[in-house]
Amino acid sequence: MNTTQLTPVVLATGAVLVVLTTYPYLATAIAYRDRDNGLSYILFLMGVAVWNGLFAAQVLDPSPVVKGFFFSIATLGAVLAGLGWLLFASTASSTPALPAQRTVYRLVALLAGLEIALAITNPAHALYWDIPGKTAATLAFTVIEPNVGYWLHTAFLVALFGAGSVLFGLAWRRGTDVRYTRTYALAGAATTVAIVGSNVFLAGTASIAPLIAGALTTIGWVQAQQKRYLRLPLPYRWIGNFLR
Repeated sequence: MNTTQLTPVVLATGAVLVVLTTYPYLATAIAYRDRDNGLSYILFLMGVAVWNGLFAAQVLDPSPVVKGFFFSIATLGAVLAGLGWLLFASTASSTPALPAQRTVYRLVALLAGLEIALAITNPAHALYWDIPGKTAATLAFTVIEPNVGYWLHTAFLVALFGAGSVLFGLAWRRGTDVRYTRTYALAGAATTVAIVGSNVFLAGTASIAPLIAGALTTIGWVQAQQKRYLRLPLPYRWIGNFLR
């Protein structure tokens, strides 16, 4: 198996592993459901799970049409993940408040809803992408020809993940809960860069952005577990020690 064949397998496997973490992470997050930050994390977690799950699902069927459908749903997950990340960052006790917070929330929610509606209905209007008619049926990811909506989608994701990362970066700079704010800021920035790199240079194909977003949910789970004074499983104990 050469590198071209191996890359989709590795990325899809990683995405599936991220999806498998959803259950334990959600079980912990439910304990914080009475807090805005806990609810935001649940939204973020669900978005990341859908993003990774449907990203990985593309390798299950060789048909370009089926891959395109899975890609559309993965786009929905990416938007939910971005929205959840911004809400999670803005409701954290360590981060500064967003300016005009209510207005920002309303605008972002409106744009997210519009984005999801347009992405799901893309086959009817092709504002986001076209799937080339002569695409070979192979076990790889979707091949698309991006249109203007796709670039607006990319800009929206960058804005959501970038804004959340900036909030944690400001908290890190102020010295607030540095152990986690630093890690959130760096991992959030890495996710933002991965979105730009993947969407610009590898439009509709292999992407590491959903996997890096999965790292953000892991950091949140480790933080929640440690705040509840629970003993972490061994692999996560290593992560907790690394964050010190």
